[in-house]
Amino acid sequence: MARIFVSITFFFVFVIGTAQATKITISGKVTYMDQALPNANVVIKGTSIGTKTDIKGKYSIEVYPGNILAFSYLGMQTIEVDVDDTHNVMDIQLSEHVEELNEVVVKKRKRKSQKELLADYPTNTNLIKSSWGIMDKDRTSYSMRVIDGKNLMPSGIDFLDALLPWVPNMLIDRVTYPLDPRVYLTQYGSTKTHVIFDVDGFVYEQAPTFISVHEIDRVAVLTRNGAFARYGPRGAGGVIIINTKEQTRIDDLGVKRIYSNSGLRDSINDRLAIKQAYVPEIPEYIKEYSLADSEEEAIQIFENQKTRFSNSPYYLLDISQYFKDTWGDNKKSQALLDTLAHQFAHDAIALKALAYRYENLGLLESALQQYLAILKLKPRDAQSHRDLANAYDEIGNYQKAIHIYSRYELAVNDLDSVPFDKYGTDELMTTERMNIIKLNAGKFFLESGTLEERTAIPGNRVLFEWNNNAAEFELQFVDPEKYYDSWEYTVETKEAELSAEISKGYSSKQFFLDDNLKGEWVINISYFGNGSQDPTYLKVTTFFDYGTLEQRQATKLFKLAGIKEDSYLCRINTESKLFIE
Repeated sequence: MARIFVSITFFFVFVIGTAQATKITISGKVTYMDQALPNANVVIKGTSIGTKTDIKGKYSIEVYPGNILAFSYLGMQTIEVDVDDTHNVMDIQLSEHVEELNEVVVKKRKRKSQKELLADYPTNTNLIKSSWGIMDKDRTSYSMRVIDGKNLMPSGIDFLDALLPWVPNMLIDRVTYPLDPRVYLTQYGSTKTHVIFDVDGFVYEQAPTFISVHEIDRVAVLTRNGAFARYGPRGAGGVIIINTKEQTRIDDLGVKRIYSNSGLRDSINDRLAIKQAYVPEIPEYIKEYSLADSEEEAIQIFENQKTRFSNSPYYLLDISQYFKDTWGDNKKSQALLDTLAHQFAHDAIALKALAYRYENLGLLESALQQYLAILKLKPRDAQSHRDLANAYDEIGNYQKAIHIYSRYELAVNDLDSVPFDKYGTDELMTTERMNIIKLNAGKFFLESGTLEERTAIPGNRVLFEWNNNAAEFELQFVDPEKYYDSWEYTVETKEAELSAEISKGYSSKQFFLDDNLKGEWVINISYFGNGSQDPTYLKVTTFFDYGTLEQRQATKLFKLAGIKEDSYLCRINTESKLFIE
């Protein structure tokens, strides 16, 4: 009873003492090298109470005299200031955080080809064969554990029980799923997303319990960040990669197989050569213009056609391009595009195709207007915010671009069930925002550095954007060594994102080409349509020396109309820095 009395007495003394203190408002500005620092953290030390600076670096916070304010920012030295009742304005200038490092010697290692890695596999126990290629534990930037099959002791029901001593955070659910147990890596995320399995290059959603412990040659556990980067949304719960002894024996006999994320296709397959170029189907209305021997005759054909086809925005896009390319009539071409913008002001898909065309013509202000309209039509789609920010950056207004990126991040964190960039969902925005900041050093700084190491490395970047989210296609990348990777955007991809609750309405994908592989990269495409008769417009932008002051870019616009598989799309030469259609 005495303990209770003392605790209550202390509580009342604390409350009275606190009540006697008067709150004061502290305001000011946080800067770095005389430049405003937006989104800097201002926190009362020892509490979770705090605020962030606005776009001008200004802040305001209520505190008690005697509190300590901590001012911090990623990459900056944290500053702590005692609060008294005589100063209501605190202007803080942060400086870079510098740590002394022991002297190290960095030795560059040449990137080994898949063929060389396959030859090293028997003696290098840090290698694992996956559907994404042979991975080296020592060369990956993410966490991966490799377990030698010799260390797995047969115990329990199946090989999953033999794995438990080596993966202590693993949870096996045999109650809910008695026939097909689900596996979860509880340390790396929500138990809602189960582990998938990659066995000799083939991916299984359920645990392959048919495999005996004695058949396992090597096992690797890929955790969330690396799993998501390699396997997309379905790998968000982690991936367990299994190499069997039988497949290793086949490899050792010299049966050539390419370990790549296109599914271990036989290396004898010669489809890696440059394929026939993708050519969109020509609409019937365009064929009529072959009869025109002069622009006057072409205009007459247009007057006869427009009542039949003017309800299609893509008709106006095609005819606009026809008058520009065939007759050099930029005025007529521009008028048709302006008609499209006015007539289809409520069609976001058409407006995005129009924005692509404006950008292709160098009419960046006109493209910006379309992205503003699209954001009003689709405010929930992350792509709408990203496109608008990028459009502002293209015209040189990087301050506005940063503002839109920051505003979107704040809105998502407040309103969305999936926070900003969780599981890498907003990696595109993070990459581009950091690049803007890097190219305008000293003017803006980023508050979150989750992807800083990956996005700060200069290299060659390829960005794909498409106007219709219903489009389905597959991209194939053939590197200078003739190994290839694939990425697909299909119904299954979208359903996987929805089931993982990470779909945010993006219609874009970025890739960084391996900087160690200098030479010609070939990009092929299989197009499966978009569920309508309308075409899909695919914008491909290549960035050479991305993230450096020498950065330059080239953009090509492709019209996809007509289902075609295994077609050549374009080439990128990272040695001569050429983007070839």
